[in-house]
Amino acid sequence: MEPAAIGDGAERSLDCPRDQHHLLEGSNPVNTNPTVLSALRAVARFGTLGACLALAACGQDQNWDNAPTYVKIGGEVAGLSGTVILRNNGQDDLTVTTNGAFTFGLSIASGDAYAVTVRTQPLGQVCTVTSGTGTATATVTSVRVTCKSDVSIGGTISGLAGGTVILQNNGGNALATAANGAFAFTSLVSNGSTYSVTVRTQPAGQTCAVNNGAGTATASVTNISVICAAFTLRDLPAIYYEKGKAINYSAYRAGGPGAGEIPSDADVLQDLTLLYNAGFRLLRLFGADAVSAKILRIAAANFPEMKFQQGIYLQGAPASCVDAVNQDQIATGIALTNQNANVVTVSVGNETSFAQNLPITCLASYVQTVRSQVTKPVTADDDFSFYAGRSAGGYKPDTVLPLLDFVSIHMYPISNYNAWNWQQTGVLPAGPLRAEAMMNASFANAREAYDAAANYLYRNAAGATVTIGNSLKIVVGETGWKAVQSNPASAIETYAANPVNAKWYYDLMLGWEGSAGGPVTVFYFEAFDEAWKGTDDRWGLWDRARAPRYALCGMYAGAPACNADLYQGAGYYP
Repeated sequence: MEPAAIGDGAERSLDCPRDQHHLLEGSNPVNTNPTVLSALRAVARFGTLGACLALAACGQDQNWDNAPTYVKIGGEVAGLSGTVILRNNGQDDLTVTTNGAFTFGLSIASGDAYAVTVRTQPLGQVCTVTSGTGTATATVTSVRVTCKSDVSIGGTISGLAGGTVILQNNGGNALATAANGAFAFTSLVSNGSTYSVTVRTQPAGQTCAVNNGAGTATASVTNISVICAAFTLRDLPAIYYEKGKAINYSAYRAGGPGAGEIPSDADVLQDLTLLYNAGFRLLRLFGADAVSAKILRIAAANFPEMKFQQGIYLQGAPASCVDAVNQDQIATGIALTNQNANVVTVSVGNETSFAQNLPITCLASYVQTVRSQVTKPVTADDDFSFYAGRSAGGYKPDTVLPLLDFVSIHMYPISNYNAWNWQQTGVLPAGPLRAEAMMNASFANAREAYDAAANYLYRNAAGATVTIGNSLKIVVGETGWKAVQSNPASAIETYAANPVNAKWYYDLMLGWEGSAGGPVTVFYFEAFDEAWKGTDDRWGLWDRARAPRYALCGMYAGAPACNADLYQGAGYYP
């Protein structure tokens, strides 16, 4: 069949809206449009369907005047010394080898979003993008790509005498040197990243301390100072050799440090007065903060005979050892030690081996930092298992011991009751003799813990293999006995968390202190109950209200009277 002629009404058979029919009418001037002419030819040749196809589609969308505007995305690269590959919107890649302006090859529609990222970093550099995202309503030239070269970490070594010191950065990249002078680690670090230089291995007969060893590298670092000197033990002050003077003291009465509690001056003065009247002259503090500063100030003004072991609290840290809380504690602890004459020793950390989140290299580094900036003896308080090489986390004290002036160990037979025969059921009948057997067994457990640490072998600062007991003074930094049960899950507390048992254990520790083969000092745990500790409360010689318990009987005016049979009423397994 021949297609209908235009003059035969073919335009009326087009299946198009009426408002487009005028495109086909000879009287309409737009029929000279090439597209329209193409449609007319299609009608003549192929009929109505061809005309609609030639027009591309029928409907209101055929408005060539409203086609979208397309824009380019670009900006500027600075600091580049290699090749960087940029990417826009996750698909359009652009390789850049020179600094200056850049533009992505693909345009995007005006009003669409753009997101410029670095797909591949240049070798030895890190490039960062700023102003890289937005909505493009016009050509974008504001994206900035800044490239920074990796930097070196180094400094100088002095005082090294005939040995080899091994340094490390961020827990790796070991650098061994036997020479004084400039040093630099072989591996570069990214510009803007952190660094932490520590001593991995000390030279024989010396200890090296690192100053300016941690920070953020925004350029090559050359100001790290490693100072080496012969290690000379600092002896304990005289107060450590006076029997029955040492105790652990915390001033918190309510929410504790986690709640930001700051005890009042009146509360601290009341505590110190009670301790002084009971004969305590050597107090161990746990953290380096505003509370410790308050205690030291009030003690100096009212009880100048009182001396303190200043504590430095440590939390977990990454392998780099860079941690804001730890850095603040160390800086504050050093300042409190140097500014207060009543601080006579320093302890770095408290049972860090239990938490297992502080690398032993970090503890060693922290000890070195503190000791290099104070003149008083330095230790690191920890459980006996750490110093005996038995820590559950596998922590060994070997790298820490050559840095210490004395060792401070903790042991708690009442908490470690599964390790010894506390029930003493072989002693019949159940009664006071069984209580005595239990308390003697607890003392034996404490001595076994002490001996395990004292007999541990290590290489000292001079490179000789020695035991802890033959090379360092040992202090019991914590030990005690609960006067009231606070942990329902503890079987021994059910029967023996008793004020009389606490008195018995306190007397055993007092008799052991300063004896041959025993600790120089025993810091009893603790002065006052601390409600904020929950199931780990009720160790105090005084309760929360500062009322004295039986362990203090006869020690000062206002303390309980001692029983004629001193340990009458002690608890035991029935």
